[in-house]
This record gives sequence, C-alpha cells and structure tokens, in this order.
Amino acid sequence: MVLLGFDPGGIKSFGWAVLEIDDFGKIIGLKSGVVSSAPDAVNRARESMDVAPDGVGIDAPLFWVEKGDRRADAAIRARVVAAGGQSGTVSSVNSLRGACVVQGIIAARLVSESWPTAVITEAHPKALLRLYAKASLFVSECVSHDQEDHARDAALAAFSAWAAVSGHPEWSNFVLAETAPIFPSGKEVSYWFPK
Repeated sequence: MVLLGFDPGGIKSFGWAVLEIDDFGKIIGLKSGVVSSAPDAVNRARESMDVAPDGVGIDAPLFWVEKGDRRADAAIRARVVAAGGQSGTVSSVNSLRGACVVQGIIAARLVSESWPTAVITEAHPKALLRLYAKASLFVSECVSHDQEDHARDAALAAFSAWAAVSGHPEWSNFVLAETAPIFPSGKEVSYWFPK
C-alpha cells in the first residue's frame, strides 16, 4: 500500500511524505521532505513512488461548514484539552493562516486530478501525537530525528491515510458527524481520526 501525506505551509514549509506499508501492516519505506508549494509537494511525492497511491492525508481543513465550528474540530479540541493540551492545537477553520487553508485545498485538487481513485482524508498530526500513542510510536520508529516538523507531520498525515484506506477499527470518519459539509476541492473527502 502506498500512502501520501502533506503538511501545507508557506515558503520552505510544505511537508510531503510517501509511506509504503505491506499487506501485514509493516512499514517498508518512508520518504519525506519539505518544499514551498502544493504543486512542488505533489511532484516530489510522484517522483518518489512507482505506483498510484491508495490514500492521501492532508493536514489542512478539507471540508467546511456554512455556520459555526466544525463538529470534528470541537470534538478533537475537547479531547486535546482533556489530555492536557492547549485548545489552540485545534483551531477553527476561520482562524487558520492562508497557506494552510489554500495550499491544502490545492493539494487535494491536484491529488484528485492525478489519482482519482485515491482516498483523501484530512489529518491533524499534532492532535494525533497528543491523543494516539501509536502515532508517537510510528514517529519514534520511522521518522528520522533530524527531519523538520513539516516532514514529520506529512508522515503522520500519510499514517492517517493508512487508517482511512484500511478502515482501521480504532478510527472513525468525523465527516459523517457534520451537517451538509462543503468540499471546496471538488471531491468528497473524509476525516479519519482515532475514536
């Protein structure tokens, strides 16, 4: 299984990752890096794999709601705070910086144009690290300590894509709890996160 992860940001702050996992769930390869834009990140990922990806995780809000806070954000924010974290770890879509929002949607659009059958899921690496011990284990075993945070977060987004593609029983699709979500990339996406 080939999974991509993206951590949108600005100049020299856009992480990308290609994660390969065998049929038994064993990680057999991880390539990652940092570039400056969604097209550059998608191209680097494309150059780093031999087959189309099964799934893609993107650390950006990939669906919106017409009014108020997304239920997914409110639920995950409450869990982060209960675990001792800061509420700002999970921001409202309206409070995020432009690079995250815009470049995330551009990445989702490029991915859906290049690989229309790939599952696309929103990801939240920092919340995942706070709330899911297996994410920390994944980072300690698979991500080089000299990697930038953006590359690490892209790898965690790919890890989230693995859960989405496999329908991991410890995870669920938070989009299903929303009322009339809007998908600005033009493709319906999911938001797989641990229950």
